[in-house]
Amino acid sequence: MFGFKEAEHFGDFPEGGGYPHRFLTYAYERMGVTKPSQVLHVCSGSMATGVTVDIRPVCTPRVVADARHLPFRDNTFQWMLCDPPYSADYAENLYGTGSSYPSPHQLVNECLRVLQVGGHLGFMHHMVPKFHKPGRMVGVWGITQGPGYNIRAWTLFTKDGA
Repeated sequence: MFGFKEAEHFGDFPEGGGYPHRFLTYAYERMGVTKPSQVLHVCSGSMATGVTVDIRPVCTPRVVADARHLPFRDNTFQWMLCDPPYSADYAENLYGTGSSYPSPHQLVNECLRVLQVGGHLGFMHHMVPKFHKPGRMVGVWGITQGPGYNIRAWTLFTKDGA
């Protein structure tokens, strides 16, 4: 349907993580990541690699910040991954952060601000977010844990030059 491949199947969640098993390898390959330590992880949760940003200090991110206002200059990162809570209810009930829940549209545009021209942003959500130029959608893949789990959209963006 819509010219995309069937949903990709990954294993169970790794202990303490939010991405499906082997997903990071899959994402890094599609994004052309050559230095995983330089990937910015927004709404990073328990991610242990790369540059991590989360609003919750308990997650021990490298940077504690609200993803709606990333504390980085424009055009800073070549690669970014973002996996925010999928609704204000999820944000509140799971993490106690409902009052600072970013809309996916707002969040993807803030991520595009700090993404370098030609860089890649992978965005995981239940919806494909709206975005502004110079962002450009490269593709959308369905990601699932397997039968009985909800499907999520992993949208890959790039940033075009001025």
